[in-house]
Amino acid sequence: MTRPAARPYTIIFSTATLDGRIASSTRYSMLSCSYDLARLRLLRGAAEAVMVGASTVLIDNPSLRRRLNPSSSKYYRVVVDGKLRLHERLRLVNEPGPLVIVFTAVHDDEKIERLKARGVHVHVVGENGVVDLAKAMEILVVEYGIKRLLIEGGGILNYNMLRAGLVDEIRVTYTPYIFAAGRSVVEDPGATGFTTTSQSPRLRLICLEKCPCGNCVHVAYRVESTCCPPATGPYAEPCLSERIAALMEKASKEAA
Repeated sequence: MTRPAARPYTIIFSTATLDGRIASSTRYSMLSCSYDLARLRLLRGAAEAVMVGASTVLIDNPSLRRRLNPSSSKYYRVVVDGKLRLHERLRLVNEPGPLVIVFTAVHDDEKIERLKARGVHVHVVGENGVVDLAKAMEILVVEYGIKRLLIEGGGILNYNMLRAGLVDEIRVTYTPYIFAAGRSVVEDPGATGFTTTSQSPRLRLICLEKCPCGNCVHVAYRVESTCCPPATGPYAEPCLSERIAALMEKASKEAA
């Protein structure tokens, strides 16, 4: 397990079916209720950067801009793209918004220059298409001052970050659906994963609550088997349902 010189306090957030899928076999992934979307945007507001994998960007084409109650103006959008598959037509690249940082393991000077021309910061860390995540975390802290990071998937990025000991919390909202196939919250592309409970990351439950919608359940675990201490401590309350309900009620009254 590589130890970075510094790393952000990192939270994984996912919304999944009851059987732990974040997307179906056809890549359908619209699972969140309005309260769960508010939960996600509150966490973005508390974080200084949001990170996703390249597949999430290529499939969902998100902007990753919307935040609730931002704690600071510092906010970056980070993509782990080992094979440098991002292109200029994506919303992250061609729409205005916070700075985009890309970590890749491919030395494609022409493509890198095209992305840089759109204002994207590109860092080549790793080799053979595999990003050195420990080095990427170090760069986020040292070069950008990012100490609070939110990861929104996908499952492969979640797995690789957990395997590297770079995650401090996992938060998952379970929804009343079953896909029985598709992408999981945590997924090893090599189909090996953590083969025993002793190999699994050590987790401690810090929140279990019903979503204000009444039909979803949110759980949060602290990861107690990280590689090394983060640059800062926890940046969001473990349980957010009461706060979300109050925010939604206030917004409803203001709109009336």
